[in-house]
Amino acid sequence: MSDNPGPIVTGPLGGIPGGAAREPSRGRRATEIADLVRLQLGLPDAAVTVSQLACREPGCPPVETVIAVLATPSRRWTIHRPLAEIDDALVSGLLTHDPHGATHV
Repeated sequence: MSDNPGPIVTGPLGGIPGGAAREPSRGRRATEIADLVRLQLGLPDAAVTVSQLACREPGCPPVETVIAVLATPSRRWTIHRPLAEIDDALVSGLLTHDPHGATHV
């Protein structure tokens, strides 16, 4: 058993109809991304959230994925794609180019 807290997912996976209960692969992918974030940033014990959300802002795609590190300092990245469309290379590149967060892609 790992001490890794895993991803923290709020609501029915960010309010997207169907949520994690209907799409268990989304929960697995969120866990994989959270593990990758911890590994790449060297934060093995940090709480990492990976949430797919409905975006309601003007001009925003209908779905976005938010990755957040809940540590000091906290960090956040927003990817304007559903969780299923985010591969490891995208996450690694994002963390390499902006390890401090606040990027929107």
